Amino acid sequence: MEIKGLLPQPLLVQTAKTGWREAWKLMVSELAPQSKSGDYIRPTYGFQGKLGAPQHPATPGRYQLYVGNACPWCHRILLAKVFRNISTSQLPHTELVDDPTKASRGGWVFGMERDEQKDPLFRSYDLRALYERCSPGYTGRCTAPLLIDKETGVIVSNESEDIVRMLNEVDFGAAAAAAREERSSTEERVNVDLYPPHLQPDIDAANKWIYSGINNGVYRCGFATTQSAYDRAIDDVTESLDRVEKILSSSRFLLGEKITESDLRLLPTAGSSARIK
Repeated sequence: MEIKGLLPQPLLVQTAKTGWREAWKLMVSELAPQSKSGDYIRPTYGFQGKLGAPQHPATPGRYQLYVGNACPWCHRILLAKVFRNISTSQLPHTELVDDPTKASRGGWVFGMERDEQKDPLFRSYDLRALYERCSPGYTGRCTAPLLIDKETGVIVSNESEDIVRMLNEVDFGAAAAAAREERSSTEERVNVDLYPPHLQPDIDAANKWIYSGINNGVYRCGFATTQSAYDRAIDDVTESLDRVEKILSSSRFLLGEKITESDLRLLPTAGSSARIK
C-alpha cells in the first residue's frame, strides 16, 4: 500500500513500531524499571525517618499516611493499623486513586469528589505534586505508601516494610482514650505484637522468601518484558505459593497459631495471585 503524498507502507509500519516501542520503554522506565534481560527491578528509596525518633516523636495526629486504593504494599499497612489498634485520630490516612491518565507522573492522583480521597495537607492534584512539595528537587519515583510529618512537612518514609515495622513499635499512648471512643463498647479491641522477640529470626527469614517469591514475584510476572523473565518469575511465584500451602496445611498462620508481620506481608498479594497465569 502506498497512498499518494504519504510514505511507503513499509516505512510507515516501521515508524509506527519504533514509536510504540520507544513510548512503551519510556512508560515502563517510570512505572516498572527493567534490567537488560527484561526483569522487573523494584527501586529503593532514601527516606530513612523513624516514628518515635527525636525528630519524629510519637505524637498522635502529627502524621499523615497516604495509601493506594489498589496496592498490596499499602494494604499491609492498613492491616497493621487494625492489628495494632491505631485509630484514625492517631494516624489518619488518605486514599489515593490509581489513574495514570490523569497523573503528571506515575499513576497516583487524589480524588476530587470524596473527602477521604483529597489531600488534606496541601490540596495536591497528584502524588508527584506532594513529593515535590515535601522534598523539593526529588527525582525518584512517586510511589505509595507515603508517610509525612505534618508538623515539619517532610517525608518520613515511603517504604511499606519500614512503616509496618514502625507501627508495631510506636506508642501513641496519649491518644488511647480517643481510640476507645471510636470503638463501640461491645467491639473487641485488638493490639497484636506483629514482631515478637522470640519469633524475630523466623519472621525475618519468612519475610525474605515471601518478598522475593510472592510480593515482588507477582510484579516480576506482570512487568516482565521478555518470555524468559516471565518464566523465571512465575516459577518463583508457583514454588513460593506451594510452600505457603504446605505450611498452612498444618498451621493456622505462617509461624504458628498467632498472626505476625509475615502474614500481613503475604495476605494482600496472595489474595490476588490467582490472576497470574
